[in-house]
Amino acid sequence: MSFVHLANFCAHIKNCTNVNISSTSVPFTRLHLQIASGLYKEGFISSIQRGSTTGPDVTPVDVTPDNISTRRLWLGLKYRNNQPVIRDISLVSKPGRKVNLTKEEVKALASGLAVRFIKPLQPAECIFIKNEKEKEVIEIQEAAKRNLDGVALYRVK
Repeated sequence: MSFVHLANFCAHIKNCTNVNISSTSVPFTRLHLQIASGLYKEGFISSIQRGSTTGPDVTPVDVTPDNISTRRLWLGLKYRNNQPVIRDISLVSKPGRKVNLTKEEVKALASGLAVRFIKPLQPAECIFIKNEKEKEVIEIQEAAKRNLDGVALYRVK
């Protein structure tokens, strides 16, 4: 997992919402797919489609080593009253500072307490973590319910 790629993903989404673009594409990777599905589950984006550099696929195409460089994820961005649903998306862990959270810290953050330098969650805000054992990106409330620990990745509001 590269925090540089995660930083590029967050910056790209933030820039697209700032100029009111309805859909955008990001490189197809497992991490980007997990992040996009987490944003979709929480209602921050409207759709996820696999595609190529030219646009979303009409018929599904498998990803192979030969075509991986042209494969993209197309994300539909949401707006309400001409305002983006994603007001801000930022990294918690950075390339120079990885933030590992214990099970107790995850529960504290999920219940609205500050942990170390991470500010408490506000209404309509999510923090996503990556659990190393299960290799999945999940929202902090779900991680607290499942009693999981992990690396804090990004915060979206």
